[in-house]
Amino acid sequence: MRSISCIFLLTTALFHTLCGQNDLPPLERALSGIVTIGVFDVDDNDKVLGFANPQPSYADIAYEKNLNMGDVFSNGSGFVIDLDGKYYIVTNAHVIDAASRDRGAVYAFSINRTKYPVRILGGDSFYDIAVLEFDGEEPGSEILPMEFSEQEAHLAQRVYAIGNPLGNYPYSITEGIISGKNRLYHRPTTGRFGFLQHTATLIWGNSGGPLVDENGKVVGVNTWIETRNKNGQNYLFSQLNFALEGQRAAQLVNSILENDGRLRRAYLGLEFASTTLPSEPDGAPFIKSVLADSPGYESLQDKTGYTVTRINGETVQTLQDIVRIMETIAPEDTVRLKLKKGLTSPEIVVQANELTPDELEAVARHYFKSYSDYEPEEDASGIALKGTKGYLRLERFKSAGEGENWASFEVVEGKQQYGLAGLGGMSKQGTLASYQANSLRDLGAIIRLSTIEGHLGATIVEEKQYAGTIRFYMEDDDFNEVKVLYY
Repeated sequence: MRSISCIFLLTTALFHTLCGQNDLPPLERALSGIVTIGVFDVDDNDKVLGFANPQPSYADIAYEKNLNMGDVFSNGSGFVIDLDGKYYIVTNAHVIDAASRDRGAVYAFSINRTKYPVRILGGDSFYDIAVLEFDGEEPGSEILPMEFSEQEAHLAQRVYAIGNPLGNYPYSITEGIISGKNRLYHRPTTGRFGFLQHTATLIWGNSGGPLVDENGKVVGVNTWIETRNKNGQNYLFSQLNFALEGQRAAQLVNSILENDGRLRRAYLGLEFASTTLPSEPDGAPFIKSVLADSPGYESLQDKTGYTVTRINGETVQTLQDIVRIMETIAPEDTVRLKLKKGLTSPEIVVQANELTPDELEAVARHYFKSYSDYEPEEDASGIALKGTKGYLRLERFKSAGEGENWASFEVVEGKQQYGLAGLGGMSKQGTLASYQANSLRDLGAIIRLSTIEGHLGATIVEEKQYAGTIRFYMEDDDFNEVKVLYY
């Protein structure tokens, strides 16, 4: 049977009225936009029931009946915004990234349980944000859009998270305070700054929902809760919750809508790297290679091995620093890189280009040439890996690690060709955060997203049969293990 992905998203309203009620508290008004996210068997879809009372409050509508989640595969949250008179839904990328792109695959359920088809306009896994639009059916009057706060959140500010935890408790509100700012988001892979830390409890199902202030304005997009694994046991830290800063989210949404569903990013054509040794901090970032025909090739091709100490005057100590700085640089901007090697400390100026699909393809080819005995090619089924040598070396996954114990791998001789079923970052315990790549540009995007946290892993197939999970081991010229970052 065919499956579809359904979204139950959290949406919120401000100072509006429903059925003549205009004196409700802001948080109760906020309930007017709430919906939930899940995957159902298409033959078992349940009808969403409306409300019967002639003049109910928002709370009456929200809690009157439960959504029948049936055979939900996953769930998440989101909220509606109004831009130039059109309604859009904001949520996390990880809420919808597994959804089919076919029409009718994604739905939103509003406060009165009305079901709306929606489609994915675009998003960005770097920041874990996505934008959707209503598809073929105009949103009803029960949906009232939220507004992003124009004020930056401040420490100890009281905030509220609204969502559908576990997919079973829609319209749940938890209270807390802002307990930290500009935190590093390192899940599932690439480091990004710009997240609020707060104490309004989140749990699975809250992802993509709004973090609001006492006036019902959005100050953040709830994204994740801190968890740790120790000796095979997962621990959840309920006071460590994180949301993408609201003002940053608003900028990202506008950029996504203005640029055909994606963010415009600066591109230099550089592979940065840092060495990583057990029980030691990662080494200082250095230029590992320069991609041919890239903006930086002419001026930096002879600067491989140089340490990067500053970019545009800002100090660089880690690869995450490079991410933080480069994410503020626009295509066509001038980039000043302060380098160091021995007694020399040159400053090189490069004009950035825009990261395009062609550059993503170049990243994919460069990565596989550097760290494998295979080259990727597009075929009718997606991505094929074709051998480039007589003896083809593969690191095949052998057993998972637990706690402080790392996963084990064995080196085997590979076949001349495999199909690539999935690719993504691989943890030291052997857990694979897999993404599907249907093109070389997809492959390049996954590589850029994932390699800053370490080696990539992949699921491969041979003649349409599972052929194992493998690892692409990354090392420098001195055989030191490295993490890498492409910009």
